[in-house]
Amino acid sequence: MQWILGIDVGGTFTDFLEIEATGSVEILKTPTTPQRPAEGVLAGLNKLASRHSVTLEHYLSQVTLIVHGTTITTNAIITRNFAKTAYLTTKGFRDTLNSRRGIKRNAFTAKEAPPEPIVPQSLVRTVEERVDRDGKIVIPLNEEGVRAAAEHFREQHVEAIAVNYMFSFLHPAHERKTREILEKELPGIFVTISSEVLPQVRMYERGSTTVFNACVGPLLRTYICDLQRQLESSAFRGRFLTMQSNGGVMSPEVVKEFAANTLLSGPASGPVAASYFARRHKLRDLVTIDMGGTSLDACLVRDGRASITNQSEVAEYALALPSLDIHSIGAGGGSIASVDAGGMLKVGPESAGAVPGPAAYGSGGTKPTVTDANLGLGYLNPDYFLGGERRLNLDLANEAITAEVARPMGLNVVEAARGIIAVVNAQMANGVRQVSIARGFDPRDAVLVAAGGAGPLHACGIAEELGMQLILVPRTSSVLCSTGMLVTDLRHDMVRFASLRLDEPEHTVSALNELRRELLAHGDKVLAEEHVPAGRRRFQFTCDMQFEGQFNVLETEVAILADGPIRPKQLPTLAQTFINHHERVYGYTLGDSVIEIQSVRLSAIGVTDDPPFRNIAMGTRSAKAAVKAHRRAWFGKKALVTTVYESSRLRAGNEISGPAIVEAATTTIKVDPQWNLKVDPIGSYLMWEKGTALNRLLARFSRQATSSSHQGGRGAP
Repeated sequence: MQWILGIDVGGTFTDFLEIEATGSVEILKTPTTPQRPAEGVLAGLNKLASRHSVTLEHYLSQVTLIVHGTTITTNAIITRNFAKTAYLTTKGFRDTLNSRRGIKRNAFTAKEAPPEPIVPQSLVRTVEERVDRDGKIVIPLNEEGVRAAAEHFREQHVEAIAVNYMFSFLHPAHERKTREILEKELPGIFVTISSEVLPQVRMYERGSTTVFNACVGPLLRTYICDLQRQLESSAFRGRFLTMQSNGGVMSPEVVKEFAANTLLSGPASGPVAASYFARRHKLRDLVTIDMGGTSLDACLVRDGRASITNQSEVAEYALALPSLDIHSIGAGGGSIASVDAGGMLKVGPESAGAVPGPAAYGSGGTKPTVTDANLGLGYLNPDYFLGGERRLNLDLANEAITAEVARPMGLNVVEAARGIIAVVNAQMANGVRQVSIARGFDPRDAVLVAAGGAGPLHACGIAEELGMQLILVPRTSSVLCSTGMLVTDLRHDMVRFASLRLDEPEHTVSALNELRRELLAHGDKVLAEEHVPAGRRRFQFTCDMQFEGQFNVLETEVAILADGPIRPKQLPTLAQTFINHHERVYGYTLGDSVIEIQSVRLSAIGVTDDPPFRNIAMGTRSAKAAVKAHRRAWFGKKALVTTVYESSRLRAGNEISGPAIVEAATTTIKVDPQWNLKVDPIGSYLMWEKGTALNRLLARFSRQATSSSHQGGRGAP
């Protein structure tokens, strides 16, 4: 036997998806071990080995691929448990990093404090050097100044250093020499330079991203080395890859140098997996929600592609590396419900986490959570949580809801639980609006893909809030990110500065072709080093473009650069591509203005095979054989006798009419009274509102996607 594994190390649980060569699937969740994440991973691998009645060594010797995602870097920033980091920059620009853009998060709070700096001013040092905007040296690098800074950093016991010089993306020699000196003066210190992390214009964004890479670099390098060492000592000889924020994967060697690529990687593979399952029904316009124990991640997928942004924030500082445009809110199964000073019910963003967890866990938690409310309303089976690994205590859940919500609001326990669910559903619907309506897209024109351990419980409620008619719950919805890691391509994003104007055709064409040649050579080299065959290498070009005088650029796909060297007669096509994209995004154009190109970007992609999911057994329309129990559950103001189905006994083609509950070992699907459910050939669930025909809905949404389609591909971002 041979297996491939997707492993997602989350804040509460570590998820495992195992796929055997014949297509059989195994799903596992184990508690995350925040202090030593590698231990939690190894604990899960041991459990998988025991399921196959073999030793860990024998099991890992048969694993050919592990794709791994982690929130270790994100959590390090949030908890400020990162390396002590110093910042070295050009003389005269000492305050650029901590001044940010000078914009407050809340413009109406006059005394709002700025975020706590990642690098305190005492660890910021400047060096005499200067390069002009044409890349010419104005002031040579003061090497003695670098050595003096190194001495100060030694006295302060720094663990990492970020170097960011003015216009270093045009002339990186000063930064490279600085790194050479620092590594000689401070052996063992993690040194990273902006001209390699993000060689593009805008000094603050470039510096902030480089600081992120420095402050989490030592932590992630230690973790990856620890995990690699333990895997290798346990007979693992397959490929080991790590998820990136841009929706691709990378090798351990790249991870160790560019840790910032993982800062938003936790949820990045979810939309990729959602697209994989949706393509089976020719659905390409999606809104994905992934609801875990701590948060909800929402993402818009249009024409099979999740949008990517270069303008993310972590802890209120800029992260300008490409990352999937995912909106996260503090709404998960462990989100705590409370009543504020004004008597209003609120849910989250505080979470009970894995320890002590919801009150129903019986682990010392006394605060009511979304999980407690779902249990109190009859949606969860107290004896079958995590497949029976943990028993939930209904009495403790009701006691917590009564004490913290029902009594303060003058409600009974059921009314309070219903209120908790209503509030969290409304919050999650607002999260969806942020990635759809706020971006000019009507969510009613998309399919809702519900995932995460808690997502399918709330899918119908969220869909009703938004007027969405069709829901897809993937076969591996509880470990969707782990699934996405196995359907994700290798991907490396590269950028080069280019100050070009389309009204200067000869210079622009020459410069674009030179940048194209340089980027393609670099991309080809990186993929070759990762042993990607030439026939599986794909290259996608985009340009950061703007109308003359604009401050913000708009990244625009430029397919003609991938086809071959550009010619002057193709510039009008390039201009029209940008104009159309600008109008689609912003609703207007400045057609008479000169168009400028600020940067050229290349995505070098190594195409991987889709995992071999096997079709499940075919059944009839009736799902009677999968009925396991009946129990009372609350829908609206009524407690209804609800049929409970065992997920593993459902067959392709089975249909269920709500109200109903489908129980799986790692998730529960709630079918509200006005909804139907159907099992598809690989075991995913389609849910749709009663009174409409499923075939018509599928035809409608696939037709909408086809009419708006601009490009093909396998759906990777």
